[in-house]
Amino acid sequence: MKARRKKAKVRFQSISTEMIAEVKQRLEQHHSPEQLTGRMEREGLGKISYETIYLMIYANHQEMGIYQQYLRQKQKKRRRKGRHQKRGGIPNRVGIENRPKIADLKTEIGHWESDTVIGCNHTGIVIVVTHVDKASKYLLSGLAKNKTMDEINRVTFNLFEPIDSTSRKTMIFDNGREFCGHEKLSERLQIDTFFVNPYHSWERGLNEHTNGLIREFYPKSTNFKILKEEDFQKVVNLINHRPRKSLDESVQ
Repeated sequence: MKARRKKAKVRFQSISTEMIAEVKQRLEQHHSPEQLTGRMEREGLGKISYETIYLMIYANHQEMGIYQQYLRQKQKKRRRKGRHQKRGGIPNRVGIENRPKIADLKTEIGHWESDTVIGCNHTGIVIVVTHVDKASKYLLSGLAKNKTMDEINRVTFNLFEPIDSTSRKTMIFDNGREFCGHEKLSERLQIDTFFVNPYHSWERGLNEHTNGLIREFYPKSTNFKILKEEDFQKVVNLINHRPRKSLDESVQ
């Protein structure tokens, strides 16, 4: 035990106490290691790889073992992503580097971050589709019967039907195969679609955070199959009416 602790101390000796404290705070806010590393670097708080954060947690470096509870994937040990892993090619994929720069300014409505939330056991039977506007943080979300491209598109069409065309400018996804229907979405909704870089979840940071809010109501053990759409929309409404410091709304 002493030898292992000594090895861990040497292994992470370049990581300052201040940086570890910042990482802990952001993990408590349900930010994933991938997300918080990108955010911290952009905010000038230093550079640390998400793999290092995972390793520190599983090595219990500076009592970080308890932060395993905040990880979305709760394995007993870290499983590194192999280079051979592929999520499949997406036809006519356009990268995030081509998205209009104004989307990052968060000054206009209509730039959306999109994702899915899986229920218990990753069965793929009934999942949650989420779309969040970067400027207003407004959430559009609904239940899908499965994770197929056609079903994701069906739910998305229904969610955006009442949204004015002026509020449909761009939409960005991760690289999951369920978003292969992005061209149909683009054509029908008259919206430009883009994709983040592989394993760069912080490029959809707001969506990741919002999915965490949904998880507060429906943890990973939730079976979405027994959830009624009207009950789920009540939760969406609660999330949309939360006071937001970033929107200069008063917080009691």
